[in-house]
Amino acid sequence: MNLAETKIAVGINVDVFRGIVNFLYANETIPHNLEFGALEIQLNEPIIEIRETATVPRLGIHITGEFIDGTSPATEFAIWVCLQPFVRAIPDATPVAALSVGEVEEASPPGIGGIVGATATGLLNGILENMDIPIYDSLIAGLEEAAFGDNPPLRSTWDTDFYLGQVSEIEYVKAGLDTGNPPNPTVMGSEMLPTTPALMATLALPGESAQIPENPSIVPNGTGIQIMISRDAMDLSLNLNASSKIGTTIDGATINAMEMRMHDFGIEISGNAEKSGATVSWDGVLVLLYRKFYFVKSSKRWHDGFIDVMTSGIDVDVDLKWYVKLARAFLAILGPIGWITHSLWLSPKLKEADEAPDFVKGAFREEVSSALQNMIGNVGGLSGEDEIPFMDFGQNAWVLNGHFTHSVLTFAGLNRDTIANIEHDTFETEGAYGTSVGMIELRKGYNLHPQELGRLLKSGIVQIPNVHGVEAQYGFYVRTNPNANPADNLVDPAEIHTD
Repeated sequence: MNLAETKIAVGINVDVFRGIVNFLYANETIPHNLEFGALEIQLNEPIIEIRETATVPRLGIHITGEFIDGTSPATEFAIWVCLQPFVRAIPDATPVAALSVGEVEEASPPGIGGIVGATATGLLNGILENMDIPIYDSLIAGLEEAAFGDNPPLRSTWDTDFYLGQVSEIEYVKAGLDTGNPPNPTVMGSEMLPTTPALMATLALPGESAQIPENPSIVPNGTGIQIMISRDAMDLSLNLNASSKIGTTIDGATINAMEMRMHDFGIEISGNAEKSGATVSWDGVLVLLYRKFYFVKSSKRWHDGFIDVMTSGIDVDVDLKWYVKLARAFLAILGPIGWITHSLWLSPKLKEADEAPDFVKGAFREEVSSALQNMIGNVGGLSGEDEIPFMDFGQNAWVLNGHFTHSVLTFAGLNRDTIANIEHDTFETEGAYGTSVGMIELRKGYNLHPQELGRLLKSGIVQIPNVHGVEAQYGFYVRTNPNANPADNLVDPAEIHTD
């Protein structure tokens, strides 16, 4: 994908905003009834829609209901109001991504747009004013020192854009290592993933353009948030972190040289260090992979993922015990990993030491999520009561021509869906065999592990007819509301627990 001068791009699936609007209507922050003297307006749940999806998409909100004027019979109405994404400038501060209400583009019956349109526009503006997303602060914070050192420009001078990206494709590349000595990075498989129209927040250095050619969406179908960091941005941060380690001592070893830059499939790393007269040098490529897994936190099992670094591609010319700690130091300070994503774990395979890997926690996904949660908190504050729920899970990550990209499953508010397909796992142990639910595909295209869907159902963020989430000592799972109809159940009704 051609990012041109864009350094970081974040795509947000419109479903995130649909869930927020659904929640606001459910808890009546968006009122169901409005009265203006003799005029009474009854509102159905507003629906955020994208029109002209295949050409030049437009974002809007479809509002339906009925109105009663005095003693006149109730009249059904429908209006479609355009929503415009833009970057809101804030004096002496970092700009924010925002939405504004545009024109009433459709109204039925004719003339209703003037009456209901003004009411709806005022109502929406009051909500949208609280939906600013302070995303650029975290994006700039991850890059400004690497790009400008101790004298960064004002954050208000960075170039930013916020637009509705149109349907496109993004290449998914699965990289691995061949059988050479040392192994070399190679493509194990690739495919083009279709993307869905999404709100795109982009960032470029001051004096450059944050416009991505042809305004594409980078969010694959079935993904909530897609983060893409350009090769240039990654190189800037890698160089800063590599340079900062030269001359430092780790476990008695002094680092004399260290260089890092992006490779088409990972990170190139080279350098040397000295200890007690012995010199070790290294040169090779760290291949980044993404894996889903369970981990235990506070005696509960959460389902997420981690970045797995294949270090066997690094050629080291001596075998010293202190190399293990040195290698961990290299991996621990890989700059972009430090600010890419929360719950992405850097897990170097240090087989030379035959030890369990260390996990290094990143912060960039946490920052993106925090920006959304900041916005969601402001919107939830309109009701004075309920906080809008939010949940995300790591989904995938890969390096595409040196650009680092990461997919995050993201859900907010209230999302109604149905189950489209069940993928079953098979198991066989001594004296027993059978099947279990492996992955669950929702009608809207999201593929979730039962742990993930169980958490979403239990929290009320996702609602599915005849299905609920259960929290148990060993984690979360999805349970069918028991009945005798096999078509309604994830497993045979005879196998469903009823206690």
